[in-house]
Amino acid sequence: TGKYATSLMRAFYPEGGTPENGFGYDYLPKLDDGQDASVMSMIDAMYAGKIKGLTCVGQNPACSLPNSNKVRKALQNLDWMVHVNIFDNETASFWKGPGLDPKKVKTECFLLPVTASVEKEGSQANSGRWMQWKYAAAEGPGDAISTGDVFWRVMSKLKELYAKDGGTFPEPILAANTDFVDGKGRYDPERVAKYINGYFLKDVTINGVEYKKGECVPGFPLLQADGSTSCGNWICSGSFTRAGENLMKRRKKVDPTGLGLYPEWSYSWPVNRRVIYNRASVDPQGKPWNPKKALVQWKDGQWIGDVPDGPAPPLAMQGGKLPFIMQPEGLGALYGPGLAEGPFPEHYEPMESPFKKNIMSAQRVNPALHSFGKDMNPIANASPDFPLVMTTYSCTEHWCTGAFTRWQPWLVEAQPQAYVEISEELAEEKGIANGEKVRISSARGTVDAVAMVTVRLTPFKCGGKTVHQVGMTFNYGWLQPKECGDTANLLSPMVGDANSMTPEYKAFMVNIDKIKA
Repeated sequence: TGKYATSLMRAFYPEGGTPENGFGYDYLPKLDDGQDASVMSMIDAMYAGKIKGLTCVGQNPACSLPNSNKVRKALQNLDWMVHVNIFDNETASFWKGPGLDPKKVKTECFLLPVTASVEKEGSQANSGRWMQWKYAAAEGPGDAISTGDVFWRVMSKLKELYAKDGGTFPEPILAANTDFVDGKGRYDPERVAKYINGYFLKDVTINGVEYKKGECVPGFPLLQADGSTSCGNWICSGSFTRAGENLMKRRKKVDPTGLGLYPEWSYSWPVNRRVIYNRASVDPQGKPWNPKKALVQWKDGQWIGDVPDGPAPPLAMQGGKLPFIMQPEGLGALYGPGLAEGPFPEHYEPMESPFKKNIMSAQRVNPALHSFGKDMNPIANASPDFPLVMTTYSCTEHWCTGAFTRWQPWLVEAQPQAYVEISEELAEEKGIANGEKVRISSARGTVDAVAMVTVRLTPFKCGGKTVHQVGMTFNYGWLQPKECGDTANLLSPMVGDANSMTPEYKAFMVNIDKIKA
């Protein structure tokens, strides 16, 4: 991966990076031994006072992350926080949240207004890997500027201060690329997209073809490890032609294969390939397994159809290769390198469950999972105080924590406040009627909500006993509107899975009690 890493460094440091400093790699901060970059680890470090400042962009971790009480306490331990968003939210205003005296919160907070997605142009990608260029529908209101403008201004001011006053280690700041604005001094998304695509930094000849300094690199196979190319993201290289034409703007509806690939509509990373590992759709002779749906095929000594996943001939031909080109053995795999567990799935109980034992294994929970201590993260497994299994999810009218949607009165009218779904059987057992207010509690906190009695949930018979499951949305918070309640993540534990550190939002233990009038 030397050509990709070197080209990335050259995008960061087109001038100051040299072979002696790893083309700028030596400038970059590194993780300490044993440290990971997960958000829960970051919150834990904030809670411990190891992180002094936070820049939060377009997020609402005070509601979206597990164990919101610990998250909100961690924010109080910062010296400063910069929040960049289109609306205020529970994170930006955590210092005046429930139970807090703003005079006693030392964190200095800055809320910077930025434009919404429809108020700026740029690229957006979908799950089919299509990178499509979009245009601004309106100007941002008031003082709002794009997020790119915010960071360009901050970085430019930092460079100015370091150039004037020096510093302990000024080189990474002074050498950093900030060539991201147009002739009017405004952040230019297309200029940045070209840096992501990559440039030739000097005249070069590759496979007999001459490329000039300043031309866009038309595909990642042309990236070089000697520092002669830059590229902010190798998989995006090729989204511009050599002459600088933005292929993400294409909107032609031609479909030669008839399979809905539309190869001239926008750009699909990498190299405009519409289906990854498409050579797996043919036999060793290059003939499609399903001739009626020929994605690619080998004909007259070349591949036709979609951009082939690797130019090598089919396996039966001279020089032929297997189709999974990103795997060293050329085959698909159920298990990849670098995972903390595997190769086959095993059933483990969640960190919190109704059971003291795992009936499928002698190991109750995954031994490789991550749990973030007992301080403000207590765990209550098989506890009679918390007998109900909680799962969290999203609702139809609010997006994520609702920070974007709870400002829209018609959406609030449709789903005005936090609610918890319970079965008819549990409602009868608890004496709770539909629409009554209840208090949900876990080992980590409590939240009030409205009971929604539903047939969607039914009791389970597990281990010889009845187990009730309840469900709650995390789309709410205390700030807006005032009477909507708060997030379900006041209840969830800080526990991450063994590989991706995804939190255990989907299964933990709670109790529910009716709030007496």
